Amino acid sequence: MQARLGTCGWSFRDWKGSFYPQGTKDQLVHYATQFDAVEVDSTWYRIPSIRTVESWRRRTPDGFLFCPKLPGEITHEKMLEGANEQVAAFTSMISRLGDKLGPILIQLHPSFDHGQMPKLETFLARLPAVLRYAVEFRHRSWADEPDALRLLRSLNMALAMAHHAWYARLRGATTEFAYLRLLGRRDVFPDFGRIHKPQDAALQDWAGVLNSLPASLTRSFVFVNNQFEGHSPATVGRLRTLLRT
Repeated sequence: MQARLGTCGWSFRDWKGSFYPQGTKDQLVHYATQFDAVEVDSTWYRIPSIRTVESWRRRTPDGFLFCPKLPGEITHEKMLEGANEQVAAFTSMISRLGDKLGPILIQLHPSFDHGQMPKLETFLARLPAVLRYAVEFRHRSWADEPDALRLLRSLNMALAMAHHAWYARLRGATTEFAYLRLLGRRDVFPDFGRIHKPQDAALQDWAGVLNSLPASLTRSFVFVNNQFEGHSPATVGRLRTLLRT
């Protein structure tokens, strides 16, 4: 199984000198020499322009993948209802990445509970089937609910596993690829220039989960947030040594 490891975003002031060499002119270009995928946080806030999407594609090498977040207007403001226009606009724009488009991350609102399963099923079933998706369940009512996993399997979508103290604990693969996010609480570390709090036990645990996934899976996507240990590029390196890649 091919493992694609990267970080949640690439533009951070504190990475200058710690990850980006002094004088780096194009952070994305340098990032793409170190990792082969990135989770795009900015698309949660707004749909990118044609110029932006084409720039991302042009500045990265063949085989590099962008995994954008579905806009928060859809998942958090509209709570998956009445968002057909926004979904169409986003998927049309982000599809311009072509073969550099990876799975689209759908982050459910923290209050979106298991009782809203019919709404989720309706929304997911209407998404363009030519694209790939990973769904992150945050409300704890989703924990240990097999029908959520059955839904994803039936739609050929991935479960977005997440390491976060407040989120539902769900593990496993529901399609031919796995998706994992290592997150943490905001405003804990004074900067993101170095690892402040190693999470050795958590890394060992998640490496075990990834290493035990079925051999039939084609790939796994793993993205690390700065809030996990303090400096996500270094965390990715630590995790890579634990994986059988």
